Amino acid sequence: MNTGLNSSVNPAAPRLLIADDEPLLRRHLQALLAEFWPEAQTTLAEDGAVALTLCQQQQFDVAFLDIQMPGLDGLQLLRELRRLPAPPLVVFSTAYNQHAVSAFELEAVDYLLKPLEEGRLQQCITRLQQRLSQQQKPQANLLHLQQLLSQLLPTAAGTPPLNEAPEVKAATSETEPLRWIKASQRDTIHLLDVADVDFFLAEDKYTTVDSAGQQYLIRTSIATLEQQLDPQLYWRIHRGCIVRVKSILKVERDEFGHMTLVLKNNPTELAVSRAYQHLFRQH
Repeated sequence: MNTGLNSSVNPAAPRLLIADDEPLLRRHLQALLAEFWPEAQTTLAEDGAVALTLCQQQQFDVAFLDIQMPGLDGLQLLRELRRLPAPPLVVFSTAYNQHAVSAFELEAVDYLLKPLEEGRLQQCITRLQQRLSQQQKPQANLLHLQQLLSQLLPTAAGTPPLNEAPEVKAATSETEPLRWIKASQRDTIHLLDVADVDFFLAEDKYTTVDSAGQQYLIRTSIATLEQQLDPQLYWRIHRGCIVRVKSILKVERDEFGHMTLVLKNNPTELAVSRAYQHLFRQH
């Protein structure tokens, strides 16, 4: 266990923890933080178990966690940190991008890929500083809460916060349906034609966009999407799913009356809740 480059004690300085089982990578991140966030105090931990002990003994504002660590890995460590009375903000730094969805589902603030890019780290630091400032100002917290609530309301436009997963682009007027979506796949942003999307599926805090068998993520809720999509072309089939009508091959019904949609060019089968089965009944 080592302390960081900023060794002078300053109670007002942000307290950062770096947990990584690779000594060189720990030192590299520490040096970058010393350059871009010089007022911060850094502490190093060589694995997840040491990091957890440190967080139980003292309070940190931000924890930079590697995901692939022996014993207690980064995702497991974050779950443990969330049990603390005042858990730190968490940023993952890893060479593997397949864990991005899990990281954001656990409410990580950011996700940095190794080798670290200085510009990307600076963006992350800016975001962390904004979050820490909000925690220190009750009025800012209230505004942040109002913004979150507005995203959950069906009439919300869903403007994306800085550096968060991209949102659906809002329609330019109440009568113009949604045409394009900005969606993330790993660390890449894609501009998707709505006409190519087979279905939207709610997944915890995110919505999966399935297009030609490829999955992307957005933060717009199903309720907001329902308001923005053309209702003649996209049907909501249960509380967490909207399907493109042209993508439907057939509707199957079992002996219990349950309906399932089979899609034309997509292996996923979608269940239809009873509240929406009237859409598929013959007249």
